[in-house]
Parts: sequence; structure tokens; C-alpha cells
Amino acid sequence: MLFVPLIVGCEGCRRDPLADKDKSEEEIPVDAFTTLSPDPFPSAGLLSEGGAPAGRAVKPGHWITSSISIRSNQDDSRGEMVSRAEAGGVNFNTGESSSRDAAVSIPNSRPVVLPKGQMRRFDYRILLPTTGGGDRNRCVMGGKFIPSDRAVSIEIPPMPFVAMEPEEYFMVVLTNRPERFTKIRKADWIKPFRSEFDFPINGANYRVIIASTTDILPLAETMLDWTNTAVVIWDDVGDDVLTPDQRTAMSDWIRFGGQLIINGPDASDAVARGSLSDVLAFKPTGNVELDIAAGETLLTQWQVPTDASTAQQIALLKAKSGRVGVAGPVVDGAAALKDSAGLVVRRQMGRGLVTQTRFDLTSDWIVDWESYDSFFNNAILNRPHRNYSRAGTDAETGVDSVRQFHIANGSSSAEASMNTTFRIASRDALLRATGGFEPDQTPAHSRDESESTSKLAAIDAYTRTDGATGIGGWKDTSDLISVCDTVLRSESGIEIPPSALVVRSLGYYLLILVPLNFIVFRLMGRLEYAWLAVPFIAIGGAVWVARAARLDIGFARSQTELALLEIQPNYPRAHLTRVDAIYNSLSSTYRFNFSAIDGCAAPMRNGLSPSGSGTPMFNTSFNEGPSLTGFSVGSNQVRMLHAEQIVDVGGAIEIDSDGKLVNGTSLEISDAFVVEKSEDGFVRVAVVGLVGPSAQIGIRFRDSSEVNVSDELPMQTAKLIRRLAAPSAMPNGETRLVGRVGAAIDGMNVLPKANQVTAQTIVLAYLRHAPYRSSRPDLNLKSDVSPQYRSTTDINASKDASDSDVEL
Repeated sequence: MLFVPLIVGCEGCRRDPLADKDKSEEEIPVDAFTTLSPDPFPSAGLLSEGGAPAGRAVKPGHWITSSISIRSNQDDSRGEMVSRAEAGGVNFNTGESSSRDAAVSIPNSRPVVLPKGQMRRFDYRILLPTTGGGDRNRCVMGGKFIPSDRAVSIEIPPMPFVAMEPEEYFMVVLTNRPERFTKIRKADWIKPFRSEFDFPINGANYRVIIASTTDILPLAETMLDWTNTAVVIWDDVGDDVLTPDQRTAMSDWIRFGGQLIINGPDASDAVARGSLSDVLAFKPTGNVELDIAAGETLLTQWQVPTDASTAQQIALLKAKSGRVGVAGPVVDGAAALKDSAGLVVRRQMGRGLVTQTRFDLTSDWIVDWESYDSFFNNAILNRPHRNYSRAGTDAETGVDSVRQFHIANGSSSAEASMNTTFRIASRDALLRATGGFEPDQTPAHSRDESESTSKLAAIDAYTRTDGATGIGGWKDTSDLISVCDTVLRSESGIEIPPSALVVRSLGYYLLILVPLNFIVFRLMGRLEYAWLAVPFIAIGGAVWVARAARLDIGFARSQTELALLEIQPNYPRAHLTRVDAIYNSLSSTYRFNFSAIDGCAAPMRNGLSPSGSGTPMFNTSFNEGPSLTGFSVGSNQVRMLHAEQIVDVGGAIEIDSDGKLVNGTSLEISDAFVVEKSEDGFVRVAVVGLVGPSAQIGIRFRDSSEVNVSDELPMQTAKLIRRLAAPSAMPNGETRLVGRVGAAIDGMNVLPKANQVTAQTIVLAYLRHAPYRSSRPDLNLKSDVSPQYRSTTDINASKDASDSDVEL
């Protein structure tokens, strides 16, 4: 990583830390501070003084955790670090950007304490902007340190990073032996395969990150910053390399679609001893000698039909005794991979997949196998199998041009839905407005076609892929957010008191002022005091009317919220998406505080801050949870906020063995429906109604594909319930509950508080996910198409693996 001595600027304007004006004459010696360049997560952890960040990449449109390391060389120091990111319109020679073309992130602010002479790493969170004009393949990260005892700011020079393609995701390897994963880093599924004489192609399927285990792992501590990661391979590291928050983030990530690969005996033992033991596909009971017959079955059944190296690998397997395997019973809900002789066990956890092997995936008997890439791509990663074919012959060289084609979509290029199974409904779900439901009312202003385009995933008909962020990115134009935006713009604002309230209030006032006032003082014998009571009655009446109308005198605020709570099977932690409309009769600036670290928020794109109102700031590490400050709302205006967080709902929602719906959460769910779609597409619906906390309700399904929702539900929630409960929004084999909670879920505090707060939360609880598709080997090898690809075995990787195999 590049060692960057700090370039000192003389800025004293703390109201706008990113402005470059109001210069001071104070100077700081050049060597007073030392900084390392920004290090976005997941990272290989190679920050060092003198290193270089070659090929480093970030995924635009995703929240990420990053770090900046600073050392104070002369004195103890403290202050504030402000960080930001830019995409497009950047001159990398000067580090300057054009505001006309650049897309700029919301700045992040966090406190910094620097003991003299110590290099300190400071993590922060930021939403990377989607690439706009200029260079679409680059994103720049930088910022400044603002000491509290000086009138100057210390610049953190901007650093460019490659902007990942929409279909591209990180694959993180947790290992102490990186040399063993050479074969995986060179696999033909890492990038869309093209032969060396074919035209070049940009992008990749995966970027392999081998995280350093010498310090705190450079991994995010909230699932909201894991959306750029598709796969984690857990090799030989202990559970103690992860912080408690990192373990929780990984557990959340798996339930929402992450793929965890637990590689062999060491990994199985490490995971079993830690807090992630509940995700294991089998419980390890000890190391045993690897079953040679089982290994032979795996090689035979998973070979590419034309692979001539299988017999050699079987001979190698049999020639060496004492190879290590791991024994243990398969847990409930897990199953051995077909034709693997029990050596590979899979378990679906929520939407995610845990693949656990009883042998080391880097052992010589399998890593030198010509079918290894096919096996890893299909059996381990569960990606579509492939077919290689000749695309033509170069006229000058006579060399064949070879391409791979995915059987699932018939394309030579991969797509995001092939590379990641991570999904968040509010960001990615395709909610069709067809099949007898209300027409699509997506507002034109909510879909910015100049920013990016979206399309349906070819192998996932229930997911929409964004043209800039792929799947899992932060979107204000997703199907669900667009519907919420439409509803809130019609529902938000101050509630005008009805005319009946005026008439009724006037009647009560006259009744108290004249007859009751007269009678009371008449009975007291002090009728002359009745006139003295009139001012007090008038003031009391004004206070009562103000409370009845829920208005402050001369100033009014309202907060209207629509939210989606997405709950995974048998898991108490849920993902909550809020869309809030904030209205003011006079201008005001808001602060949104989260009660835990799992929160993030940003103004909606169609509700940008008015000119001159300041820049919103996302703050981390100041209090218990992050906060968004500087959210300005002008006089008599509505501004939209998009916020997400992970919340604990106290338990799971499930259908027990007796067919009863069990609500283990603390939520009271109204107008609930259970929709079941069998694997052959047959739909059944159960009308449940009210589901209280800890309730156990017998459900009766009826053969119907229609969900009849009353249009009288508050805040037009019927629109969202219909779309989420529509069979067209569900894959075959899925069962879900859809209902609503008539209030906001705790976890986000808004300051200043609104006088009128209206909220509805839609509940989407998955009771069963569709099963993962079955896997099979590739149809052929590259060498079957062209002789130039014969003997593709990586000899060095083979030798390393053979030398380091452990014997009993």
C-alpha cells in the first residue's frame, strides 16, 4: 500500500470540513504526521509504509467499511477525520475532480485520538457513489484529519481504485497458507473465459482477497457493508481472528444469501469451537483417515466426461495412505452433495448456502485434476455448468479462439445472479404489478435512466439487476422503494384538522364559557367572578385545540414512514428498510441516530438538499450507533430519507410440525397472509389475520393464487402487501408470510421530533426458501476444443499441495 507523507493544508473552516477556503497562516512541519492511504474492506491487509495498492478495487453503489491509518510523530493529538469518495470526472495526475462530472459520496466523520508515535487504524463507513461522467472505471477515496488543537487541516491525499463491474464480487479467503490457493486464483471461472488470442474483455466474476490474519481482520462489522462479497472460504484460521461484531455480520450475511465454504478438518474444527457453530453442515467429531473409496467415487462422478486425468488422480489418491478427513454427523436440514460419497455436505441457511468438505480442497489428489475448475465452479460454488466451443480460427496464427458458454443462459459472459446469491428484497426484489393487481404507478422521477439501467436476471426471474451496482447495491429506484416513494408523496405533510373539529371545538368553548361558567359561580355565590375566569377559559381552549390538531403554535413538523421488515427462516435478526418523508412548515435540520452499529441512511436522490443548506454527514464511532446529520428540510417542503438497519425481533416465525404458525417474535402482525408455492408452481393461500407475539395459530390453506387485501388499510399498505404476496414475486418452492405492523420499529431516533408521526411496517417473513438448484459437471474441457489448452495443470500449485498434505 502506498506510503503517503501528509501534505498539510491550512484550513480553518470547521462548518464545511471539505471546503478549501478560509486559509490560515499557521503551518505544521511536513513530518508531524504520517498517513497510509485508504484501505477499503474486504482487504488483504497489506498496508505498509512503502507498499503499493496495485489493482485494488471497490464496488460502486455499495456501503463499505474502510480504514485510514495515521501516526502523530511529535505530540499526542486528537480531532476529527472526514472522509469521502468520488467517482467519474477525476484527474488522477492531480487528484482534482470536476464537480460537473463527478458523483460525490456523503462525507463520513469520526473522532480520532493519536498517541504520539503510534500508527493507529481508524475504520469508517461510506456509501460509494455510482460512476457518473468522466472515467467510469475509477473511484477515488480520500479526506482530511482536522486536529482539535490547530487551525489547520491535514490532507489525506486521494487514492484511486478500480470500480468493479456490476456482475463482479469479492471472494474472501481466510487462511494462513495463501500459497495453497494459487489454483483458485487462476481458475477459469474467476473471469468470463476468453482464449488469449480472442478480443480482451473487461471485468471479472470474482476478485479473490486473501485477508491478512496478522492483525484485526480487515472485514466489515455489519452485514450492510458485506453486500460486495459473494463467497467466504474458511481455511485454517481460528474463530478468534474475528471480532464479535464480525462474527455477527457474517452470520447475518449467510442468512441473506452469502456462501460460506468450510474447507476440511482445520476449518471445521475452528468453526465448531466458535459462535458460528450453528451454521455447520455437519458436526466434526474428530479427524480420521480419508475414505479412499469415497474419494474415488467423487473423482469419477464429478469428472468432465472427456477428462483423461481422472485415472491418474485416483492412482495418486490410492498411492498415499494416511490422508486426513473429518468425521461427524450431518445436521438437520443439511445433505450430502449428490455423487460426492458424503465428502461434500451442503446446508441451506435462510437464503444462503454453507458448503463443508470432509477433505482439504487444496490436496494434491484433487487440485491437479483436469476437472478441478469444473468441480469447484459447479459443486462448490453452485454456479451454472459450462460448455466450451470454438469461436473461430485466427487467420494469421492459425490458433483456435475458444469461449465458454453457460448452459443456464446460453451466454459467454456471466451475470450478477450467477456470481452472488445475496439478496435484500427492498433493493433487489422484482415486484410485478400484473396478474390482476393495480397498475404500476412508479413515478417518472424515481427512475433516473441517465444514471443506470436495470434488467431482469436471466437465471433469476425474481431479481432485478442494476446496471451500475449489480445485485445488493443501495438503490433509491428499486421496485419497493419506488412504490414507497409514490405512496409517501401522497400521504406526507401536515394533517389538516377536519371542519367537524372546528365546529365541535367552538361548541365546547361556548358551552364552557357561558352556561357552565355561569352555573359554577352562581352556585358559589360569586357571580361577579365569572368574568375573571373568561381569559383562563380562552387560554385553556387554545391549548386544547392545538393539541387536538397536533400542531405547535407557528411551527409544524410531520414524519411519515413506510418500512419493510425482512425476516429469514429460524433467525431472530431481520433487515429493516425505512423510507421516511419529513415535512416542515419552517426550515429545520434533522439528525437520525441509530441505536446499534447496524444502521445506515442517506437522502433519497429525488430529495436532494436545497442549495446553501449544507452537506449531510454520516457519523460513525461517536456514540453507540452511527448517525446522519445535516439533513435539511426547507420551509413547507417534503424531503425523503432512505434508511436501513439490522434489528433483533426476539425470535423467528415458522410453521411447526403440527402445521401451526408460530410467532416467536415480539411483533403484533395484522392482516397477515401465508402464501405457499410448491416446487411445481402450485399456489396455496392462507388468510391468517392477526398474529400476536408468541401466538400459535392453526392455518388453513385454500387452493388459490389471489390474495384479497382490503383497500381500506392505512397508508395504502395494501399495494405493498399485494405485490409481496403475489405468486409472481415468488420462486417455486418458497413459502412466505406477508402482513403489517401498525407502527414504526424501534431503532432509529429522529431529532427534532415531529408533532405528527405516522408509520406502517410491512412484514415479509420467509418460512421456507426455494431449494438451491442441482449441480452437474461441465460438458467438456477447453482441451477438447483446442489442443493449445492441453496440460493446463499448475505444476507449482500441485507441488505445494503435495508437500504440505498432513498424515495421521
